Amino acid sequence: MSDEESENEFTVRMFMSTDPLTVREDANIVEVSRSMMDRGVGACFVERDGKAIGIITERDIVRRVVAKGLDIFKTRASEIMSRPIIAVEPTATVEEALQIMAEKKIRRLAVIDKNLLVGIVTISDLARALLKRIEIVNGFVRAATRELPMYA
Repeated sequence: MSDEESENEFTVRMFMSTDPLTVREDANIVEVSRSMMDRGVGACFVERDGKAIGIITERDIVRRVVAKGLDIFKTRASEIMSRPIIAVEPTATVEEALQIMAEKKIRRLAVIDKNLLVGIVTISDLARALLKRIEIVNGFVRAATRELPMYA
């Protein structure tokens, strides 16, 4: 944990997934979908020259390709990706990440460290973080409210 990360703060680094899926900007939607299915993920980043330039979710594929009747073999990742990428640093707190998600009405954030994509954090990851925090607080409450043994 870095100096910026306090022991009392839950940071994005603690709950993010590392090694996020990336696809080439010229990949067709079949390639994108297969990559997502193979990795068991609901989103991937689109990259150009090794740099993430957009994000595609399963929902994007349904709404921007399938519902519009576009050709899944001809439509490219760059045509349906969302951009710019909304991101946080790994040292951001869970609360900061949740605030950004709420403001932007999104469910995923890229995690960028020194201009490099290092992970992804989802609303589910952050919900897990909040549940962990509740467990810790409940443990303190139980410990503080236990009856002390009586000595004769």
